[in-house]
Amino acid sequence: MTKNRIWDIGAILAMVAIVAAGWFLGIQPQLATAATADRSRVAAQLQNASNETMLASLKRDFSKIGALKIQLASLQDSVPENTGISALVTEFDSLAGARQVAVTAIRVADATVYSPPVAAVLTPAAGSTAGPNSTATPTPAPVAPTAPIGALQVTNPKITAVNFVAIPVQLTITGQYPNVLDFVNGLQTGQRLFLVTSLSIKTAKGNAASPGFESSIGGLVYVLLQKGATAAPAG
Repeated sequence: MTKNRIWDIGAILAMVAIVAAGWFLGIQPQLATAATADRSRVAAQLQNASNETMLASLKRDFSKIGALKIQLASLQDSVPENTGISALVTEFDSLAGARQVAVTAIRVADATVYSPPVAAVLTPAAGSTAGPNSTATPTPAPVAPTAPIGALQVTNPKITAVNFVAIPVQLTITGQYPNVLDFVNGLQTGQRLFLVTSLSIKTAKGNAASPGFESSIGGLVYVLLQKGATAAPAG
């Protein structure tokens, strides 16, 4: 091999080395940097799109804040943070006047703590030999309080026995039969949430000038206490 041939091969190898060095030391890092920048750009665009969507949602919610405040005030009147018995009695009197009945007695008992509903549980009857292949008919276990099997039960972990109480209320009213029913309907659709739990109607005693029917209405009103507060005794 001649000296010129050796120089030619050496020159070619040198050029290959220069090209390789240029790739690994110059072009490849630049390409990696460009790819990283491109990924960062795409991530930033996605984040901006997400932020724009959230901002639009917040703007829509804020546009409804007036209606939400009105709804909140109505809910706070429905389930107040104190017993509000005086206001409740005033509501009863106003409703009685509007429905043309007379409230003859109001009894308010002490508040009772909230107890979440428990679905009825089916267990084998005592003495049965129910097993994996048994056809014995199960009987409900005595679990209280219970809710109908299959009934939709809605609970909230923020509503507990510590901050939610029920106050039993018993009313006696007199009036014409349709008016008594209107009064009961008004109780259930009034400002204060009132759950009717019992109702009896009978012919009223008295002279001909007295109303025709007397009704005893049992129910519950509710209080959502603020943190650290306690329900005052009914009295």
